[in-house]
Amino acid sequence: MINLDYLCIKYGQEIGESRDKTIIQKALGVLREDGVYAMFLWLEKEDEKEDKKVRQQLLSLLNEDTIKKYLLGDSSEFLKEFREFCEKIKIIVKDIDKLLFMKKLLEQTLTYAFYHARIGEKNVEEA
Repeated sequence: MINLDYLCIKYGQEIGESRDKTIIQKALGVLREDGVYAMFLWLEKEDEKEDKKVRQQLLSLLNEDTIKKYLLGDSSEFLKEFREFCEKIKIIVKDIDKLLFMKKLLEQTLTYAFYHARIGEKNVEEA
C-alpha cells in the first residue's frame, strides 16, 4: 500500500521551495473553480515565465508508478510536450473516478506547496 499523502507532501515541498506562492495560489484557484484541464492550460501560459516548473513538477507527481498505473492503466506516462499531455487528459476525463482522484491529488499537493511557500517567504522577511 502506498501513502499518497507522502507523495503530495514531497512534491508540495519541492514546488513550494522553488516557486512564488502567487503562482501556486492562482493555480490552486483555477483547479478548484475550473478543473484539472483548465489549470494545466493556465499553467502552460502563466508558467512560461517560470520555465514551466510547476507543471513539470506536477507531471513528475502524476508519473509516480502507482499513480500513473491507476490513471493510465498501461506503461505509458504523462509527457512534457503539451499536446501529448492533453491527449492523456482526454483519456482520464472519460472516467469520473480517475478525474476526481487526479484533482484531489493535485489540490492536496498545491495546498501543501502554497503553505510551504508562505513559510519560506516569512523566513526571508525575518532575515
